[in-house]
Amino acid sequence: MSHSTTVQLQRSPSISFKPLFIIRDFFALLSAAWAEAKDMEQKSHKFSGNW
Repeated sequence: MSHSTTVQLQRSPSISFKPLFIIRDFFALLSAAWAEAKDMEQKSHKFSGNW
């Protein structure tokens, strides 16, 4: 009985950290997309001329 409790305690942190990694990856992707969009916006302003 005590063995199953220790296994549960060892597995618990890996499960609780998963959402944090998902959130971190989401924000990394979001910032990368933001940077790319900003870069494309700068390029479009350069090539648009006088409208």
